[in-house]
Amino acid sequence: MKMLASDFDLTLYVDDDNIVQRNIDAIRSFIKNGNLFGIVTGRNYSNIKQLLNQYNIPYHYLICQDGAKIFDSMDYCFFTKGLLREDIIRIIPIFEKYQFNYYLDDGYNQTKNMDDCVKVVGVIGRENKNAQKVVNELLELGFYAYLSVEHINVISGSINKKTALENVLVHANCDKDNLYVIGDNINDLEMLSSFQGAIMKSHSRELDVLDKKSYTTLYEFIEELEKN
Repeated sequence: MKMLASDFDLTLYVDDDNIVQRNIDAIRSFIKNGNLFGIVTGRNYSNIKQLLNQYNIPYHYLICQDGAKIFDSMDYCFFTKGLLREDIIRIIPIFEKYQFNYYLDDGYNQTKNMDDCVKVVGVIGRENKNAQKVVNELLELGFYAYLSVEHINVISGSINKKTALENVLVHANCDKDNLYVIGDNINDLEMLSSFQGAIMKSHSRELDVLDKKSYTTLYEFIEELEKN
């Protein structure tokens, strides 16, 4: 039995419905042959669940918010790592210092409750010249922070996609040697550095340091996994 953990945006879910469908068909074949499949995303549960339902994408595990929440195939959340109120109080002034709008996310929706928050999200918009400065200052404070296309993402410094997958391996009673991962962006770096797998041919420059084979599509990687 193998386990495959795939990033979602620009890996499984791309701007080509034909490729997306071929990715899904390959996932179904992979699962049918007795393997486990998981999705690892920076999106929150409510946001990604709409797309999973729309495209009828199967999975055994769903890791959301870069590891802050983990769900099983029945959508039971068996792991949550929130931000403490005192963490958020340290994060907000940095966004305000550089005049970025921001919001709190509880893993499902935006929230105003500091005692039920797993992620703080800064909105980049058109003005992004200071976005990396924000990330750098948050990293210096010990948080896990990175830039996506439109957002500055901040979660607990004790989690990321790698640590989330370590929890999944325990839950699934699966050996690390049977886990394969694939992704395209900087928030995939930790899991790609720690587990065997591949990167998307179109990927962020931060992943250039990895000695990984690249694939144009997810389904091509899955087809190769099934041959070996």
